[in-house]
Amino acid sequence: MRLIKIAICISIFTFSSVAIAQEKSTPAPVSKALEGWSAEETLDNIRNFSVSDLIITSERALWYHRNASQTNKTAILVRRQSIMELPSAILREIGSIRAETALGSMTLDEFMASPESYAQGLVVVHKGKIAYETYPGMHELDPHFTASVSKILGSLVIDLLIDDGLIDERKSLGNYVPEFVGSAWENVPVRDALDMTVGLNVSEYDRTSDISIISRLMAAELGEPINGKLENMLDVMLDAQPQGKPGDSFIYSSVVTQSLVFLAEAVSKKSWSDYFDERVWSKMGVEGPLQVHLSPDGIAIVHGPMSINLRDLARLGMLYTPSWSQISTERIVSPKALDRIQSTPRTNEFYLAGNGPAFMERLGDNTVKTAARQWDAIWTDGDFFKAGLNTQGLYVSPKRDLVIAYFSTEPSQQMQRYLRPIATSGLFD
Repeated sequence: MRLIKIAICISIFTFSSVAIAQEKSTPAPVSKALEGWSAEETLDNIRNFSVSDLIITSERALWYHRNASQTNKTAILVRRQSIMELPSAILREIGSIRAETALGSMTLDEFMASPESYAQGLVVVHKGKIAYETYPGMHELDPHFTASVSKILGSLVIDLLIDDGLIDERKSLGNYVPEFVGSAWENVPVRDALDMTVGLNVSEYDRTSDISIISRLMAAELGEPINGKLENMLDVMLDAQPQGKPGDSFIYSSVVTQSLVFLAEAVSKKSWSDYFDERVWSKMGVEGPLQVHLSPDGIAIVHGPMSINLRDLARLGMLYTPSWSQISTERIVSPKALDRIQSTPRTNEFYLAGNGPAFMERLGDNTVKTAARQWDAIWTDGDFFKAGLNTQGLYVSPKRDLVIAYFSTEPSQQMQRYLRPIATSGLFD
């Protein structure tokens, strides 16, 4: 039973869980999120919620999506600036954009209105103005869990430290994190940690045994013992072993994202949450708090989940666009940091030889160039995208000054099918 729970936990923050989820359960109707929960239901969810509820998309998953702070230790990053409003300039044509989904060929309006889509919210922001916005399954300011979308915040923090001259991405993790010295992490270049090419036995798929690194990491995050032993995240990571050379293969792993957390804290001398608040969140004219959920020993789980409202997730995407000044008091994503994403040396061949095909299938798009810096897909036109379990996502098109953000409670990632059609529709050129 423990192994099953751990294996399920692993799938929370990765793209590999769809088949399991589809076999086990039908998602709860999103209308329940709008109706709310009784006192008895809330207490039952708090007392009995299991991460397995997320993978089978039970009714408790719908509850957790907006109430994660009731089950996880949480650092609350509050708003420090006045709200910088996103004005509306609605383009109704967006709703008529069509895509092939598991529900058939549907317009975006039809998909978002269908109870079978389990869509909770979607917003399109163009040149700092809301061009499309709908909330079929949530209230507009509700916090919602991000799952793996939060991984890109891990790379953002490292890019800030690189810009400050405090990290050289060509150097190894062992140059900065004393705890990594003497372990397999010591000689992994920072660039390979950013791009999930570490060459260690930390694959997201290595969950056939409860002694694998990924299984033990997830157990440590939940405060669950393995073979009667409670472990912490760092000790588990230090047991990783080489499995190839760094840089040789793109292997998706939440463990790798957590290495960036320890790197950021070692260099900044601050907790990850405090540093992100200081350098990013406190500069932004957001509408709500950012909830950074923590492991039992207080480590920010940056690989996922965090909780945020939808427009604020879009604002994070806007940091990478020309409209950054409309939502932030200073430029946070530098031109150099943006170029490091768009001009990554990771090739298409490299992407296809690793976990790239799974992302392309979800998107219904075979034109993806590669992945890097914790983003799942990067295109030749400079656009990039990050997904999360149960269909959460953030799509950024710097050239078009366009951001698409969405939340859902459905495992098959069908909303991704609309991203490239929206971006390449000609409406934003």
